[in-house]
Amino acid sequence: MEIALLALIPLVLLAGIVLFAVGNRGWNWGTITAAVLVLLASAGYTFLVGMLGQRERAWREIVTGYQAALARERDALVPGGDNKLVPDGARKSIAALHSERARWQRVRDRVESWRGRHWQKAAFEPPVVGPDGTVKAGRLTIEDVDKLTINEGAELYLFDAAPIEENGRFLGAFGVESVNGNTLTIVPALPPSDSDVALWRTPREEVAVYEDLPVDRWLAFHRTVAPGAEADTGHPVTPPEQRKLDPEEMLKHLEGELEELRQHATAVPEEEWPKIIAGLESGEILPGTYWATVQFKESRELPRPGHEPEQFEPGRRATFDFETARKLQADGAADIVSLERRRPLADAQTSIRGSDYTPAGDERPAIRTEGATFMRRMLESDIASITAMRDRLKEAKVSADGQLQLAVREGEDLTADRDRWIADAQASDRVAARFEARLAEAGTDLSAVETAIVELGRELSGASGLLVDAIDARAPAPTRRPAAAAP
Repeated sequence: MEIALLALIPLVLLAGIVLFAVGNRGWNWGTITAAVLVLLASAGYTFLVGMLGQRERAWREIVTGYQAALARERDALVPGGDNKLVPDGARKSIAALHSERARWQRVRDRVESWRGRHWQKAAFEPPVVGPDGTVKAGRLTIEDVDKLTINEGAELYLFDAAPIEENGRFLGAFGVESVNGNTLTIVPALPPSDSDVALWRTPREEVAVYEDLPVDRWLAFHRTVAPGAEADTGHPVTPPEQRKLDPEEMLKHLEGELEELRQHATAVPEEEWPKIIAGLESGEILPGTYWATVQFKESRELPRPGHEPEQFEPGRRATFDFETARKLQADGAADIVSLERRRPLADAQTSIRGSDYTPAGDERPAIRTEGATFMRRMLESDIASITAMRDRLKEAKVSADGQLQLAVREGEDLTADRDRWIADAQASDRVAARFEARLAEAGTDLSAVETAIVELGRELSGASGLLVDAIDARAPAPTRRPAAAAP
């Protein structure tokens, strides 16, 4: 179309010249005027076509630049020799980026699977606990969900949406009594304590709801690895710009465990290995805390629980717990290349509810590991028993105090009686002493009196004998018996 318009320019100029020549012969002013106008129009049109050509050339350069930029961004191509686009080694195409994004999304979904099914925004009206211990059900409204698939009887775990530095807390486990759309009627799954009631009273705008307690896994906190890059320790090293976010940015609500997270997968210097070995042998370090990377020197087949044995060829590297790695090194099958510390995993569900552990082999029974719920109930039972015993001891103490007061009063009375008895005994001793003195005096007087009486009796007998003899001498009676002789 543009070429056809440009072809009209010489035709218009030719028509203008013909009209001017014809008008010049006959001096027809209308023809001359038309010819002049045609010439002016053709000149103006020629100027406009030149401007349009310049504009088209400028836009063509802009479009070419945009096309090159699009090719560079979309296909990671840059201009090369002979006006050709060649791949840019420092950039990735959009298709490659889409593939990379899909791969990282799969990694993210795998990493985020530790959370399980959860909802980040929910309005929480806590249950109300009465003075008598009765619990009035609360309500939980989950937002931004078209259709909520939670059944009655399910158990949900609530977390405060605020970070831990703003006093964010675990609010507890709740059972679902009824479901009405996105609104759930919930009750505490465990008898609430005073601290739980005090925690629920704190107003909060949003809570996070989890259908299962999050699963603790190393994958969720382990840094990603750039293939092919290895440090002196034999571990792959990832440039900072290609790593995952620092745990401090990912887990700001776990400041208390941040230091332990940072120590995860950190290399241990070789000079500290003897100290770790001594700690493992003494039991101060739990098995599974330290893991070693070994390089096999000879072919070795190792069993895998629940799977077929795995074959390790010479030169292959693998990671085992430190005890297994030491055994392989002692057998001469492999050399320990590096040692790293991994943080112990924690299962919140097991910590709260407990679980059954079945040892290898059918001959050993399952071992029940009780969780915090059972321990809390046991502690509450012990506390109630101890409280009742303490109350009984208080009552017994009050009774014993009363009996003690009675005994003290009786003791005081007995002490007063004893003092009086002692005083009476002392007075009796004094009276007895006086009686003994008087008795001694009376005995002495009695002896004297008795002696005097004997003497007087003798004198009386003698006098009586003399008197009788005198009487008989003077007028003795014939029938009169003689007087008895005095003793």
